[in-house]
Amino acid sequence: MDAPYFLIADDTPGKQFYLRSLLKKSHFPAKVVVAGTTKESEEMIAKMSNIVGAFVDYRMPQTGGIPVVEMLRRTHPHARIALITASTGDAMELQAQRAGADITISTAYPENFVTERILKLLDEWKK
Repeated sequence: MDAPYFLIADDTPGKQFYLRSLLKKSHFPAKVVVAGTTKESEEMIAKMSNIVGAFVDYRMPQTGGIPVVEMLRRTHPHARIALITASTGDAMELQAQRAGADITISTAYPENFVTERILKLLDEWKK
């Protein structure tokens, strides 16, 4: 089996760095790979056989994050998937849930709150 991978699908370099640093801080047991568009994300998903987790940005160039979540859930049914968004709203959370996301995380809150929430989530996902 291939090594486990954790996909960060986000077009913002600052958020990519932030999420990668949280994965490192949590000692998440997977190699981190990064995609900046939905097309890049879909190509990575198609060629990797062992994606165990993903942070997927809701608003990414091309088709956005929902199709990425759907493809991940279809091809890697056991992967843990968090949709990351700067927005809030029940309709978007329902859309993410229907696509197969385990959780939606809004970055619209103070950074220390978001950081603690993501680190706690990663600890839960390691179990």
